[in-house]
Amino acid sequence: MNLKLEILSLKKGGANNMFNSKHYIPILKWKRAEQGALKALKGESKKVITPLIQLVMPKSKPQEQLDDVIKRFEGQLPEIAKKIIEVWGYAPIFIDASLLYSTPLKSKSLDIISREGHKLGGIFIPVIHLNDDDQIKNSTLAATKETKSGLCIRLVCSDFTDTIRMADNIAVILAAGLNESDIDLLVDIKETGNNSDKYSTYSILSQNIPNLSKWRNFIFASGSFPEDLSECRLDEENLISRIDWKSWNENLSKSLKRKPAFSDYTIQHPIYKEAVQFFHPTSSIKYTLENDWLIMKGKKQKFELYLASAAELIKDKRFYGENFSDGDKYIDEKAKHFLTYIKKPAIKGTGSTETWLKAGINHHLELVAHQVSTLT
Repeated sequence: MNLKLEILSLKKGGANNMFNSKHYIPILKWKRAEQGALKALKGESKKVITPLIQLVMPKSKPQEQLDDVIKRFEGQLPEIAKKIIEVWGYAPIFIDASLLYSTPLKSKSLDIISREGHKLGGIFIPVIHLNDDDQIKNSTLAATKETKSGLCIRLVCSDFTDTIRMADNIAVILAAGLNESDIDLLVDIKETGNNSDKYSTYSILSQNIPNLSKWRNFIFASGSFPEDLSECRLDEENLISRIDWKSWNENLSKSLKRKPAFSDYTIQHPIYKEAVQFFHPTSSIKYTLENDWLIMKGKKQKFELYLASAAELIKDKRFYGENFSDGDKYIDEKAKHFLTYIKKPAIKGTGSTETWLKAGINHHLELVAHQVSTLT
């Protein structure tokens, strides 16, 4: 299929971008590692994935004031739309601006990126929250009328404390000219905690959302990857339960009005703390298994430990093999580089925090895409 036909085909089904529970919505920050992980996905996996990207503020330059950072970011907005197309192509993708600094910036970002993406042939679905300022809602709804992409309402735990108010707030959005069939509902409970109780509670509550069967798509998101690896030990096997995945999977066996699609935060904690980006993480490999994460913990700025851990990982029967994903290919290549590096460290080649995060996320995305698409 040539490029023009591909765009026309996607546009034809854009406004009716419906999928069932065998679909995956990873929630990712719009950073280089995540971008690389998405771009390297196999075509078959992309068919069952619709990413939700969260825009984040760029790092400030030395002596740069906040207003200058905001102006620099605003100037990049049209280029962000182009970059999204470059990374993901013309398939539907969710755009969330809730992590940006101010209401005007959130509003402007969703508006410009949605419109620019539409001009380029993409299907950019803006994400709004019920507690968003009217400025954000109004500008997003105006852009949606032009792009015909529909929108996504992202419900959080606090929205369920007053279900009447929640229903009223949703009704206001519908009164602006959209139908339920134009809107994706994303229930996002963030951290699951150490067990599935929170998941079960909000899963039950979400089944009582008015007209649940009429919404274009129904998605349930949570994250169980820890905030840090302080509980993990060096030189030992560390397994962290994928409570988010196991809870969703178990939930499907229950009697539900509507089964939700699966959404998670991959190998990252669901609560974004901007200050963390200024600290050096440990050189740890985070490798997703069927029901757990295998953590091979390293030390801060000891990048050679990535190679040592990779050499151990590829010998493990749980390693999925170099052909499973781009991330696994990277791990295999670095493992084979280990002995060469030990003999002559000057040749470098350990990889960076960014490249190892890219590899870990890419492997996770490929694995979950396989898991959701092969459910019986």
